[in-house]
Amino acid sequence: MADEWKDIEMGDSIDVTKIMERIRERIAARRKEGVYTEEGIAELADARIMEFAEEAEIDSVLLERLRSPDHSWNINPSYMIMTHRSGAQARMIVLVKKLIRPIVRLYTDHIIGRQAQINQYFAHLIHNLVRELTRTQITNDGLTARLDRLEREKEILETRMKTFESMVDLGNSGAPDPETRHGSNTGAE
Repeated sequence: MADEWKDIEMGDSIDVTKIMERIRERIAARRKEGVYTEEGIAELADARIMEFAEEAEIDSVLLERLRSPDHSWNINPSYMIMTHRSGAQARMIVLVKKLIRPIVRLYTDHIIGRQAQINQYFAHLIHNLVRELTRTQITNDGLTARLDRLEREKEILETRMKTFESMVDLGNSGAPDPETRHGSNTGAE
């Protein structure tokens, strides 16, 4: 690995563009060969999720909430009771809502809790599926590159084999047949 960088001299003036170009070349070569780390696969999966979200035209704020580790996007059954009104009427509305809330929650909490679990499971499942899809495509690209390389090597070997066969045929046609040469000696004895 150090040999790859031996032509870059470390001194007072460092050519950053040359170094960045070399890094990009190495990344492109690794991608072509299908060599990635887990972090690289995770980055590619995140980029793919972003691409899918853009295609679906999802709001960017929602997308950031979907990607956050705190699951702030999920349904929360413990909501706050408030109103946009003011005055005595507002206090009365909040009081009525607080009195009705336990009755409503008897019917909704288990549904909301179950939906929150399903949402979290699907988010986890989709993220892992995108990561595995990315890993599979990287493996496929690597295998395709390897297959192409092996096919090129096979063609080269076939060409060499034909060349050797033609050389052997030319060598045999110029020399007398071994059976004829030995046949005359055996017949005289």
